[in-house]
Amino acid sequence: MTADDQPPAGPFEERLWAAHRDGRQALCLSLLREADLALPITAAAAAGTEPPAWATITDAERTWLPAFTSVEAMTLASGGAATHCRIVSLPELAAGWPDLRWGLAVNPGMRVSFLLESGTVARLAVPTMVQDLRLAPGSGVPVVQKLLPAGDIPELLSTGEPRVSGYCHHALDVSHIATPALLAGILGQSGLLTESGSLNILRWRPVGLELYRTPYGGADEQGREAVAGWVVEEPPFVGMGLVPSVDNVVREYKVYGVGLPHGAEIWELTREGTEHRRAIYHGDLRRWLLIGRR
Repeated sequence: MTADDQPPAGPFEERLWAAHRDGRQALCLSLLREADLALPITAAAAAGTEPPAWATITDAERTWLPAFTSVEAMTLASGGAATHCRIVSLPELAAGWPDLRWGLAVNPGMRVSFLLESGTVARLAVPTMVQDLRLAPGSGVPVVQKLLPAGDIPELLSTGEPRVSGYCHHALDVSHIATPALLAGILGQSGLLTESGSLNILRWRPVGLELYRTPYGGADEQGREAVAGWVVEEPPFVGMGLVPSVDNVVREYKVYGVGLPHGAEIWELTREGTEHRRAIYHGDLRRWLLIGRR
């Protein structure tokens, strides 16, 4: 059997093969968005005796990361040379993306194959907030949050029409993280821990989702152009729409002076992992209502 003869290994590949046969490129990409991909690794990496390294293939255009839609596809396309793999989702792959100049080769050497530039990978793996809601309208507007320096809280509380700028992130993506030190470390903001080891967190439901832009870009103009993005930030900025944390998938957004809506809240996450709501913004009264400590 050759790579051109590869039968689908399961229901997912059956749908992907059919969409490819019918020339439905948009459907192919939407299927890949939800795919689990097999990335070739060495036997030593599979045994845990060495860290996994990126397998690559290179042509005249660029370097590509090979990924396969099944272990069977990997085995056939590699002629049996690839015998071990790690399984990742597209967002997990984007979180650890090694170089914005590289692309993703899905099923290279097979009849059903795709070459995706890093910008396409980013947009499939990390849709914008508007696109997320279109893809899953029943999910509702998400809660976002932003870590607050303790010194900024008095000024925020004194503002009748509070606004925020900078980066915020999807609260659901970090809801499983129970301790301030771990959360701050994942977000790269350990300097915001208070003397008592707690974190102050601003949470709200966005109004005007188009104002919450997914930060595609790079650490320099070359990286920004490679991902067809709009942001240039210093490292460890990822540029794929996620916070710079290889082992965590946390969607982030960049905003400029967006107004906080009625019901925005300030929470304290204590060193013990307990959350206390400290204030809530009342839009009609245009002031913050403080919540006393117990």
